[in-house]
Amino acid sequence: MPASGLPGSWDLEAGDGGGSEVYGDSTGLTFNRFSTGAVLDRMAQLARRTGAVVLPLDGPAIVGDEADRGHLPEPLRADAIVVPPAVLTGRALAQIIDPQPEEPLRPILPDFPYHPSPVATGSVTASDEACGCCGQQRGWIYTGPVYAADVPGTGICPYCIAFGTAAERHGASFTDTVDGDVPREVVLAILERTPGFVAWQSPYWLTHCGDGAAFLGRAGARELAAFPSAVEHLRRQWPAGRADGLLDSLDKDGSPTAYLFRCRTCGIHLAYADFT
Repeated sequence: MPASGLPGSWDLEAGDGGGSEVYGDSTGLTFNRFSTGAVLDRMAQLARRTGAVVLPLDGPAIVGDEADRGHLPEPLRADAIVVPPAVLTGRALAQIIDPQPEEPLRPILPDFPYHPSPVATGSVTASDEACGCCGQQRGWIYTGPVYAADVPGTGICPYCIAFGTAAERHGASFTDTVDGDVPREVVLAILERTPGFVAWQSPYWLTHCGDGAAFLGRAGARELAAFPSAVEHLRRQWPAGRADGLLDSLDKDGSPTAYLFRCRTCGIHLAYADFT
């Protein structure tokens, strides 16, 4: 860094692909057009090693010790933030420079034995929308299919599904059919009190060991490689000469796709597939 004269300039490139334009001399550096990530990690490291003050544009000064506040120009002292070197990281700088609103805490979802992770499968999503059944903002909304003569005009919350309220008030069910011979109470639990899932054709629920299976989500050829019993289950559904080609063509996000289940009794994995 030049001790005097015109400031030097550098193009900084970080290991994560980020970068920054840097200008300065032995008394200070200015980072322009910087990315978050590794660049801010280096900036924080430099501040820790030198005891430098960090001066974000349109933000409060960041000092490492309360005693440093007195070294700042008078207009900067009152709003300065003390961040001890032990916790001065790139992430800490990012939160001060560009604070992001925190995601609101949302209530715990009801237990769905036949669909244990409806958020992961995409059937339930975080939302501040009021439920079309109970009228309350529950923090979550069901996004799958609804079969009812009197379908609410807006989404249904998962609580109205779990408690059977939507089925009672609107005659709603959330899966077309249950495949297999299981007790009536199991059929009703799946149809009326379990979030369904979106499929290319009318979705149906697989069963095994006299009970409904647990739906795990959509799957393509790559995902099914970890579940050989599900692959074998699919093979038995297709003509022998076409099975390999159909298996290779399965796409989690495209067509055709498979729908993966797990038996709640013996743990075997099952699947069926459809397409547009």
